[in-house]
Amino acid sequence: MTRKLLMSAMTGAEVAVRVGVVRRPAGLLKNAVLFSVLLLAGSWFSMAQAEPADTLVIGADLAEIVDQLQATPRLVGRDDSSHFPAAIARLPSVGYLRQLSTEGILSLKPQRVLISDAARPAIVVRQLEAVGLQVNTVARGKSINDIPRKIEQVAAVMGRQAQAAALIAEQQVLATRLAALPPLNGPKALFIFNRTGMTPLVMGRDTEANSALEQAGISNSARFKAYKQVAGESMVALAPDFVIISKAGLEALGGEDNLWKLGGLALTPAGRAKRLVQVDDQALLNLGPRTAAAMLQLRQDAGALFP
Repeated sequence: MTRKLLMSAMTGAEVAVRVGVVRRPAGLLKNAVLFSVLLLAGSWFSMAQAEPADTLVIGADLAEIVDQLQATPRLVGRDDSSHFPAAIARLPSVGYLRQLSTEGILSLKPQRVLISDAARPAIVVRQLEAVGLQVNTVARGKSINDIPRKIEQVAAVMGRQAQAAALIAEQQVLATRLAALPPLNGPKALFIFNRTGMTPLVMGRDTEANSALEQAGISNSARFKAYKQVAGESMVALAPDFVIISKAGLEALGGEDNLWKLGGLALTPAGRAKRLVQVDDQALLNLGPRTAAAMLQLRQDAGALFP
């Protein structure tokens, strides 16, 4: 591109100074060339900057994909679940993913909405379409094998197909590496979800956490469905060999010492050996561009506890 701009500028400048019989001084020719280069480069830069900020993204997975595709400047807002990276977190929010309002979304005046099918209530999508907004719904999916498809869909909406190819290739490499690892046979994990001001919950079957464990080749010690508070004899009965908790969740407990004080956990194999793996739960669970790498890291960290 730079070479083409320079050649075009030089041709234009030489024509300008050679009209008629009189030749211009060499210094004038150089100035004319420089001016033409700057003029053409400025026009090209203006076109590159012409993309409007016109899109609202709802869903942490989609927001991270937009950012990886270098399309964050196109965004006018996000939802509360979308707070990585910092450039996304700085955008105005329309509220929680599952408690959206049409009025809140329209207040940011987007021309299009890129939204996860996990967003609620569903009537909001119909209302947005009714007022003429372009609404692009992307299915969340169930595994890391769905991530390339989501990248393709987001790239099509944002006009970033060229950037998508490299990102998809990277995801496929990570998925292949994860699939090549043998399952962690024997040891069972206890996945604890915790945030400031809430009661710690154990993640059971039919949860995003359990899906992540399965894809990483790790067994879940919790056999019940969904999630619930577990303590005392019920905790001892789960007999986990190690604990998984997010860094934020551990901080909310006040540190690792307080983790082992949770009812009955100290009496389990995990508690007696103090075996712990810390994760970034948003990266691990949202099926975005960081998920495959987070699953691979989880499998490696868990394996290191049982050499």
